[in-house]
Amino acid sequence: MKEKTLRFSVIVPAYNAQSTLPGLLDSLSHQGYREDFEVIVVDDCSTDSTSDVCRRSGCKVACCTKNSGPARCRNLGAAQATGEFLIFTDSDCIVSSDWLQCFDRAIDSGDSAVIMGKLVLLPSTVLGEAISALGFPAGGSLGFEKIWRVSEEGYTHSLSSCNFAIKRDIFLKLGGFDESFPYAGGEDSFLAYQLLEAGYRIKYCPEIVAYHPARKSFTEFVRWQFRRGISSLIFARKVTKKDEYISLRLWSTKNVIKYNLHDRKFPLILLLLGLSFAAQMSGFLFAKYKFGKARACEC
Repeated sequence: MKEKTLRFSVIVPAYNAQSTLPGLLDSLSHQGYREDFEVIVVDDCSTDSTSDVCRRSGCKVACCTKNSGPARCRNLGAAQATGEFLIFTDSDCIVSSDWLQCFDRAIDSGDSAVIMGKLVLLPSTVLGEAISALGFPAGGSLGFEKIWRVSEEGYTHSLSSCNFAIKRDIFLKLGGFDESFPYAGGEDSFLAYQLLEAGYRIKYCPEIVAYHPARKSFTEFVRWQFRRGISSLIFARKVTKKDEYISLRLWSTKNVIKYNLHDRKFPLILLLLGLSFAAQMSGFLFAKYKFGKARACEC
């Protein structure tokens, strides 16, 4: 008898995630979805007990041979997946109990083979909530549709790797995530770009909810923005129609200011917004110098 094909493979990149991963795996074990699905956690050479947490939960575990970043981890998980659809989330997320059911319904509607869900930021410190108000990750506390444009029909031009599904055949056809992005950020935007260029559509479904802790460390915030600057240079070298992305950035920045203007944290939000631009520009210029130097050495 032919073995029944799974519909969903949930893929989770993880690095030193022993403290957050149990919450995600517990939320996946309490899904209302009644069909079988698989969970594949890809351990990116963690130095803690991330792999032990996975094995105790009964999910599949894949291990990178060296620390390679989330793009490589997700591709490794996809290569081992057996589901018709790949669903990606992060090791520090918690998903709603109807998460897979909502993905199932969205896919059955026939609108798109690529589905982007909603990310809800958890309550945090004053600094954490001010960082979330900048719109990252996946729209932050501001909301996905205020950082990335969503049409009246619900289609968007972007996705975030913490909460989206894609038909496995399409993912593999496009070559998966571009592994030249060394950090989280940029690789998902580039995948969205590739999807649109290939004629696919991305449907935003806000009823598909994943919860994410806010970033609440100032040092980590600056490091994160610096790395986003590095990813921005890599992204800029791979895409055409750069004017569209510049226009989108200006529009989303206007929304950050507009929708937080009367918040008591607005002075802090404005300060962080300026710091994010400075840190990203520093990362961009650093990468430009580094890559330019590397090319000169090759000559």
